[in-house]
Amino acid sequence: MADRDQDNPGLPVLPPVLPATALVAAIVLDWLPPHFLAPAVGFNLQVIAGVIITAAGLWFAVSAARLFGKAGTNVVPTQPTLTIVTDGPYRFTRNPMYLGMVLGLLGISLIFSLEWGVILTPVLWLALDRLIVVREEAYLKRKFGATYEALLSRTRRWV
Repeated sequence: MADRDQDNPGLPVLPPVLPATALVAAIVLDWLPPHFLAPAVGFNLQVIAGVIITAAGLWFAVSAARLFGKAGTNVVPTQPTLTIVTDGPYRFTRNPMYLGMVLGLLGISLIFSLEWGVILTPVLWLALDRLIVVREEAYLKRKFGATYEALLSRTRRWV
């Protein structure tokens, strides 16, 4: 890409804004029904599941960000992508950072019995997929061509 100002996917919002917004909305909406999760009291199966899911989400996000650093490419999507990362969680999913965000919302929602967080988890996934991932994939296809197309053919978008 010749123009450095356009060497990014042109996202409408930075990706972490979406899960942060979903979490805030879940906390606010938690004052409304439905209330189908167990109360956030003690260490029950729901809390254990939430901790495991949150830990998995953190692993996906942190390990992917570290791999970007090792590869010498930018994590912030408003900056140019310098290389395609295919190691670590990128062997299983093309979007481990975003998968980590989705799992993080679900896990935190289970830990703190945020019913609306559970309800908003698929909404977050859809928003990340349609607003972020689709644009990033189009950008990476333009920039890296056949190299990125090969990754598309062998690695799933999510899981």
